[in-house]
Amino acid sequence: MAEPLIFVGTHAIKPGMLDPDKEASRDLVEYVESNHPRIRHFEINIDDDAHEMTVIQIHPDEDSLLQHIQVAGEKIRAAYEFLEGTTKIEIYGTPSPTVIDVVNQMSMGAPVRFNRAEARFSRVD
Repeated sequence: MAEPLIFVGTHAIKPGMLDPDKEASRDLVEYVESNHPRIRHFEINIDDDAHEMTVIQIHPDEDSLLQHIQVAGEKIRAAYEFLEGTTKIEIYGTPSPTVIDVVNQMSMGAPVRFNRAEARFSRVD
């Protein structure tokens, strides 16, 4: 049985770029909703005071996470016009070595934590 994965990425927003980042975030959410039907939850939170953005994704399985990177890759790369960089990434679930490698590469040196589930139930779906 495929296991769900939760991705949480935190990013620093460049000074003066809060409003453009918010607009780009709304556009990205619409794009993902229209182009990636397998993703179960996609949310972007912005802390105005900290100039920080946190992206939360819930995927039904790791193939969905990998598909998301392909589907939204160009828009994700474009977001770095507004971002200073990734500050941390956390993955919840049991990713394969392939997913671990992909996430480590996309972290661009930011800390990555892989939190493997010891117990769970889910009502997503």
